[in-house]
Amino acid sequence: MPDGKPWPKISIVTPSYNQGQFIEETIRSVLLQGYPDLEYIIIDGGSTDESVEIIRKYERWIAFWMSEPDDGQTNAINKGFKRSTGEIVAWLNSDDLYTTGALFTAAKVFAEQPQSAVVYGKIDVVDADTTVLLLYESVLSHISSRDFNLEELYRRDYIPQPASFISAEAIKKIGFLDERFHYIMDYDLWVRLGQGGAIIQYIPKTLARFRMHECSKSVSQEEAFWPECFMLFDMALKRDALDASLAGIAYSHMFQSLILSYLSQQSHDILSYASKNSINSDKKRVFYQQPLQEVLRLVRTDRPHPEGDQSLQEALRKVYQAFENEYNNGRDNHSTDIESRWVDEQLILLPNLLLSLGEKVESVRLYKKFIGIRPSLLRYPQMYSFLARYVARTDFASRIKGVRYSGL
Repeated sequence: MPDGKPWPKISIVTPSYNQGQFIEETIRSVLLQGYPDLEYIIIDGGSTDESVEIIRKYERWIAFWMSEPDDGQTNAINKGFKRSTGEIVAWLNSDDLYTTGALFTAAKVFAEQPQSAVVYGKIDVVDADTTVLLLYESVLSHISSRDFNLEELYRRDYIPQPASFISAEAIKKIGFLDERFHYIMDYDLWVRLGQGGAIIQYIPKTLARFRMHECSKSVSQEEAFWPECFMLFDMALKRDALDASLAGIAYSHMFQSLILSYLSQQSHDILSYASKNSINSDKKRVFYQQPLQEVLRLVRTDRPHPEGDQSLQEALRKVYQAFENEYNNGRDNHSTDIESRWVDEQLILLPNLLLSLGEKVESVRLYKKFIGIRPSLLRYPQMYSFLARYVARTDFASRIKGVRYSGL
């Protein structure tokens, strides 16, 4: 290193399964870093395409690789982590890439700030041909990185996994990735580390390229993320008492997951999880079901309710109170102002959720309805960002060369 000390050992794990068209480029992006103390591990889940043949081509430079059936991507990553011996660890999926010098950049930050648990940078989004995509910020807001802030992390996962490097000590201490998650295992890891007070550092440099293509989980399996989002925040709320602001954000994520799941007829997954894990599981209904059904009924009503927006507001308040009873033991620690703000935020959120499901006509109908019954919502900037997002989604498909993406 510049100060004469040896470079810290970095272990990179690549989980792989039938990504033969991309994996060679991924492998080369790791090996051609030229990093002097690299341990590269590939855990393949028993690919039936050309993946294994490609891995063998590079095996003299790979510390360890295996190809056998596993219990999914998260299990494969943990297998690699448990074999790794580096001071710094990371995983790079078999369709993603590092940018030149990424490992050197991360290692320097860890050397300068050795108490760091995570160091992360920015990513470019590329398509199947590795062409950088210029995407509207409003459409893929989670891709934009920023300095670490726990409240902002609760709002959205802005830590891009391919551009993230983790202290081996920190990830061993926290117990590796939670294998109950198959889609948002990285978000769960950041939340657990953040909740535990870990030092998480942002580098304003592009360290990786995230590939978006028609087989990406983010593109092809979006509905599977919703039950896991519910589970993540359910676990966060039960793990530690959150202040009113963080709790409200967690409730919003869970409400969003419920609405999306019910409207897309995927609700059985969340219902099954909540029934098994709810404090009130001895009751006939899980804690949120009755107030949520009332919200859904009022949302589907074409005309404003005779009492204006009071019925919908009251239904949303009951959802908030159901969360409070479940996770805050009914203690009146959160003010009525916080509750009212939460209700407003959900009114703003609902048209966006319909838009995310591709229901553009219905989302605009609901947007107009809410403005009509509650003009004061126009004081929130998010009401105007809906219009920009609506326009952005209109031609979004053409910007990804035919790939459909309906992420929030």
